[in-house]
Amino acid sequence: MVYTVLGGNPYALCTCSLHRTTSVPEYVYKLGMTESDFVSRPSYGGTYYQSDRVYSLHGIPKLLHILNVQNEDIQRAACGALRNLVYEDNDNKLEVSEQNGVPVLLRLLRQTRDVETKKQITGLLWNMSSNDQLKTLLMRDALQQLTETVLIPCSGWPDRDYPKSGVLSDPDIFYNATGCLRNMSSAGPEGRKKMRECDGLIDSLVYYIQGTIADYHPDDKATENGVCILHNLSYQLESELPSSYSQHTYMKRRNIPIYDKKFGCFGIHSRKVKEKQQDTPLPEEKSNPRGVESLWHSTLIRIYLSLIAKSTRNYTQEASLGALQNLTAGTGPMPFAVSQTIVRKVNGLPSIRNMLHVTYPVVKKTAVSLLRNLSRNSSLQNEIAREVLPDLVSILPDFVPSPDEVVNDTAASVCYTLYNLTRNNSQNAQLLLNTDGLPKIMNISISDSKAGKAASVLLYSLWLHTDLHSAYKKADFKKTDFINNRTTKAYNSLKD
Repeated sequence: MVYTVLGGNPYALCTCSLHRTTSVPEYVYKLGMTESDFVSRPSYGGTYYQSDRVYSLHGIPKLLHILNVQNEDIQRAACGALRNLVYEDNDNKLEVSEQNGVPVLLRLLRQTRDVETKKQITGLLWNMSSNDQLKTLLMRDALQQLTETVLIPCSGWPDRDYPKSGVLSDPDIFYNATGCLRNMSSAGPEGRKKMRECDGLIDSLVYYIQGTIADYHPDDKATENGVCILHNLSYQLESELPSSYSQHTYMKRRNIPIYDKKFGCFGIHSRKVKEKQQDTPLPEEKSNPRGVESLWHSTLIRIYLSLIAKSTRNYTQEASLGALQNLTAGTGPMPFAVSQTIVRKVNGLPSIRNMLHVTYPVVKKTAVSLLRNLSRNSSLQNEIAREVLPDLVSILPDFVPSPDEVVNDTAASVCYTLYNLTRNNSQNAQLLLNTDGLPKIMNISISDSKAGKAASVLLYSLWLHTDLHSAYKKADFKKTDFINNRTTKAYNSLKD
């Protein structure tokens, strides 16, 4: 899953207050005046420009031109004006780009010592980055410079000294830059590749987030941006990395189960080459990972789990869970090792379990999706069942879930997780029976939906535990509750 911030999201674009605003015709006409005339007549007032009027008066090229004037007041005001003009206006964003404005802004960002001007430039770049057409351009022109001029110095990395207020002169600059990079990180495979390879980007983000957690500020706004960037960079990580990374890191051990990829995506008919999975230790990690190596390292996994437990920001929780979901997806050695780390090395299940009971539906859905990935690992299934199976049953709806897609998807993922935990384990199937989950599952199976299909698959598989038939009968269930046309069709469809 790729996490992006778009214009409809209240966190996507930065609003701002300008140092001075004038009526648009007056403002544009003033660009032809002398510098002293322009600076001497500031007008403090509203912050909204008539963008179409500025566009028709060719104001954007003139504003970009006066950024070359060596006067901080003029530069600051022009940057602020441009920032407001591109806010939720794609024509103006494209006009700034077409007028070669991005290199001009980046040069000024590098050269100016004025904090307010830096804030306006980074806010302007953030606003522009919400336009999908401009993400590739910003990736090419702005990625390295934002990393070198903002991320690294403001994060404190590599000095190993978490920045105090004197170093981080204005937190809004860092916040704006991470907001811009957050949008850029959703630019697709090539964009993710460039960001992963950008020297210092991942390291500075990880270091900054570690600092906010250590300082008891897990709800820091820039931390949310940072973890969303890392979430996006973890998407399809193993498949997009050169094979040498995962092979060198994880294939030191010979007993990792290899799955046949020709079956479905549910992990239901995955076939292990070895009949029994060996419970062997994980390979040693690097003590000081750098760059992309940090994305699957236990240090970052602990950071995600800390944010899940301590942050109250829904987007921070969702992105942390989503990053772990991305890292545990797939059938290669990396998902296997990360799953082992989450469950056994860093004891992450309690924090994930708590997210099953939050009120924000998307966070709950992502937590269930993560558990579904973890439950594919047969060596972890008993631990997962003991820790979370009753909680999974408790969040299932009593009847057919609502048409809401998130609710329906969540119920489906719960059923598939329960399937993974019980299909080869009668003890876990007995636990499911004891938690009184079967009536819920039977009610859900009636619906013609994702959740209904998943519940039908689960019911069919539960009857395959012949040693539990007497227990089912004692609980007043009969064979047709488990095996019927609906459940048979759903179960067999997974083989197609």
